[in-house]
This record gives sequence, C-alpha cells and structure tokens, in this order.
Amino acid sequence: MNFRTPLLLALTAALAACTQIDTGNVGVERTLGKVSPEALPPGVYFSLFKTVDEFSAKEVSFQLNDMTPKSRDNLTMKDVDIDIYFKVNPAAVPGLYTKYQGDVVRHKDVVREGGTKDKVIAYSRVSREAREAVYKSIAQLDATTMHTKRSELAELVRSGLQSELDANDKGAFVITAVNVRNLLTDPAIEAAIRQRAETDQAIEKKRKEIELAKAEAERLIVEAEGQAKANQIVSASLTPALKEIKLAELQRDAAIAIASKQGNTVLLGGGAQPLINVGK
Repeated sequence: MNFRTPLLLALTAALAACTQIDTGNVGVERTLGKVSPEALPPGVYFSLFKTVDEFSAKEVSFQLNDMTPKSRDNLTMKDVDIDIYFKVNPAAVPGLYTKYQGDVVRHKDVVREGGTKDKVIAYSRVSREAREAVYKSIAQLDATTMHTKRSELAELVRSGLQSELDANDKGAFVITAVNVRNLLTDPAIEAAIRQRAETDQAIEKKRKEIELAKAEAERLIVEAEGQAKANQIVSASLTPALKEIKLAELQRDAAIAIASKQGNTVLLGGGAQPLINVGK
C-alpha cells in the first residue's frame, strides 16, 4: 500500500506535466521564454520544463455587425453585417505568436454562438483589416443597386482582406469565405431603389414594344417585297405570243357581245381587224 502511493503520485505528476494538442490544432513550444520556430503537430507532449500553447489551425469565423459605411454614390448604409471565415497556416503559427503575442483570444469569446475554447492568434489584426476591407468594398458600389450584388461585394471584401493580410504576413492567413448576412439601406434610399426598379421595368416594357413594332414592320416589308416579286414573275411570263392570244380573246369576247344583238354581223379575218355590220 505504501509502495503504490508514491507510484500513483509520480504517475499523476507526470500526467499533469503533459500537454495534449488536439486534431486540427498546433502547438507552440516555449522554453525559458524562447519560442520554438517549429509548430508542434497534434499529439501529447511532456511539458514539465517547458510550456506548450495550443492554437487553432481549423477554419474559424467571426462577425462584423452594425457597420455604417458609405457607398460610391456617397450614401450611408443603415446596417451592414458580414461573416468572415479564415484559417491560419499551421507552419506560420510560431512566427505569428512571436509577432502578435498579445493578440490572442479564445474563439468562444469573439462569436455569439458556436464558439470553441481554441485559441486564435492575431484575431484583432484580422478583424481590424476585415472591417477596413468592408468599408473600402462598399465604397466601390452604388447603394441603389448593392442589394443585387451581394456575391460581388463578398468577393471584393475577400480579395481586399486577403491582399492586406498578405502585405505583412505573406501566406500566414487564408480567407476562405465571406458571407454578406445583412445589407440595409436608409429608408429614403429604399424608396429610390423602388422608384428605379419601376423606371427600369417601364423602360424594358417600352423597349419590348419597340422591338415588336419593328418586327411587324419588317414582316410587312418582306410580305410587300414578296408580292411585288410575284407580280414581276407573272408579268415576265407573258410572252408576245401569249399577249396576242389574250388580245384575240378580248376581240372575240367583244365581237360575240355585239353579234348577239339582232341585225349585227361580225367578220373576223386572220390578223385583220373585226368588221362589224350594224343593221339599221
């Protein structure tokens, strides 16, 4: 009994001197205040004579709420809420820890719900640059049409934020996604948006009416040209011989009409003009 007690105490102390790095996280080792440049992968480490801090290398998110940036047409947005998703390059964590040692938070402390206990390095820097990227991106779009360009706005924020982070810490951060959660304009702007939509609809209606009228006019022109061409074909088909036959038929019909009256005589000779004897 007395032999087992010291053994259990020693085992307990050894376990207490170990640090576990969970999957998806990395460790940063410090010995006498000196930070190791190599990130520790997931596993269990003996840390009796050193300190091992665990940081998240998974995708984490945070929200930017209640922003009121100005648009390109110099109108102030009423409320803009955006979600930012990013990851830290595991190999860059020790260097970031040295550079931003005072900028460490727990994920659950910066999100409203769904946060974890994992530590996030350089959160203040990322969130500050993200807010600046949102304001710059909003300034590139008009408030009256911004609600139709959420995807474009999200990409502007993502690319702008990525560029700013790469400027000082190349490859350390990856902005994986941006979600435009809320995009509200001033009520006066909303009225202008509705008015613009109605105007656009009226313009589109008029444009369609003009296109229909143009199509009908083109149809009538084609029809008239077709009829004129048909008349030309008929006229061209009347050869001199056919014209003489038509003339003879007309003369015959006229002679018959005259001869049908009592006392009239009509003589038709080959190629001669009709001789008509009208009885008195």
